[in-house]
Amino acid sequence: ERGLRVEWLSTPADLQSVEMAWRALEAVVTHRTHVSTFDFLFTWYKHYAGDYGGAPLIGLAWHGSDLVAVAPLTVRRGSLARIPVIRIDFAPNDSIAGEFLVRDDRPDALSALFESLARTVRFDVICLNGFEPESPTLHALQTLARGSRLSTYLEEHAYAMVDLSQGYYRYWANLTGNTRRKVNQRTRRLEGMGAAVDGVLVTSSDDIDERIRRMIAVNEASYKVEGRPLATHHREFLAEVTRRFAARNMLSLPILSIGGRDAAYILGVVERGSFYDVTLAYDESFASLGPGVFLMQRTLQALADADVHTVISHGAHDYKRHWATAFVPQRRMFLFSPRPFAAAARLVRFHLQPLWRQTQEH
Repeated sequence: ERGLRVEWLSTPADLQSVEMAWRALEAVVTHRTHVSTFDFLFTWYKHYAGDYGGAPLIGLAWHGSDLVAVAPLTVRRGSLARIPVIRIDFAPNDSIAGEFLVRDDRPDALSALFESLARTVRFDVICLNGFEPESPTLHALQTLARGSRLSTYLEEHAYAMVDLSQGYYRYWANLTGNTRRKVNQRTRRLEGMGAAVDGVLVTSSDDIDERIRRMIAVNEASYKVEGRPLATHHREFLAEVTRRFAARNMLSLPILSIGGRDAAYILGVVERGSFYDVTLAYDESFASLGPGVFLMQRTLQALADADVHTVISHGAHDYKRHWATAFVPQRRMFLFSPRPFAAAARLVRFHLQPLWRQTQEH
């Protein structure tokens, strides 16, 4: 493809040698999120690659000394529809967000990466998340899959979005009356208990260690870990990714305290007028107060005041209906090789399971 060279990296340490080229690429790509940045992916691979996250499989397409595309993937032995398979996924593979990083004027680099992957890596299924329905990348992959004798299937997904482009009060006015009443009741109650939110936009790294400590303490008091110490790889990932985005003035880490005790937080990244959530948690002892609803509204208000026009939260969870403007449709793509276990997984996941669900409904 017009003088492109493809290489595949398999250890996080290898990534450090391409850091500057990767950063130069992400600076010129128009349509991307934090999920394909060096800071996010290097940190994820560093702390999760191996038994938890699978083996790194990072494709790089070069034109001379210029990096023009990155395919941030993992490969591991896993399962699909309870069939054991060798899976290739976007990194992070425990998320429903993922993306290729491809320079706008080099769509051919995607073809070079995909054809190299299909030719050189042994797999049963490739699972890729997060495509818009009309995404040119999605359509290009479908065409490339046919040329490589791979069967493709799509699943419907969605992410929650908040439109703040007209300001917070226009957004608030468009919520249902029932939602506004419930939020106002909760707000009055929590304000009466001394609720306060700080750190929606972190503008200084001076207190970052203390903010990380508070975030991890809330995690350890949440239902997620039930009071146990947070696993080392989770703790170190949260701390490093927080420091990296704080250093780039892209960190959002609002923490809600109630009566002087930290109750909830949201970890997010702000870039190019958009906010993307990374993770969140609340102290289980505050669950009856609904701290997340209060924290989200205060966060949205502060983001709108800072000219953030779009909030994106991956995962179409029901609780997000209380504050989302819309659930935006996405596609998850599955590409199956002709291998026997791949064929079995494809049959169960996309033919027998839907048939069984229809039978149960009837």
